[in-house]
Amino acid sequence: MTIPSTSMSPKDIILAACRLFEAMRGDEAVDRYFSPDYIEHNPTIVGGGIEGFRQLLRDEGFTTGVNRRGLSFHIHHVVAEGELVFVHQHVTEPGKPPLIIMDLYRVHDGRIVEHWDVMQTVPDSAANDRHAMV
Repeated sequence: MTIPSTSMSPKDIILAACRLFEAMRGDEAVDRYFSPDYIEHNPTIVGGGIEGFRQLLRDEGFTTGVNRRGLSFHIHHVVAEGELVFVHQHVTEPGKPPLIIMDLYRVHDGRIVEHWDVMQTVPDSAANDRHAMV
């Protein structure tokens, strides 16, 4: 496990972890930036902790160093206040509808200690034609 950098802001830590996820280097992101006591609030992650999160990354191909799925990531907004960092992004994958993701992270002492998320696919047509989801 890498010693955390307390010289990085919470926002910088989250963006660095996101870049590693995009590069399919999820194990490195976890080793560098996540606390061993990490709490995952997504109810689909087994155990709600770091090992379940690592397993998800492996299962989804985020630890291979190669983007075999052809995923494309675009961060639209990052807002930080104290220990909390909010990320609004969309992810595209060939053959699947785009996915909008809202992540909220809590960073403490240079480590990501907690995460919440909400995900929604972009519909083919929307009743709201004035404002896109992104």
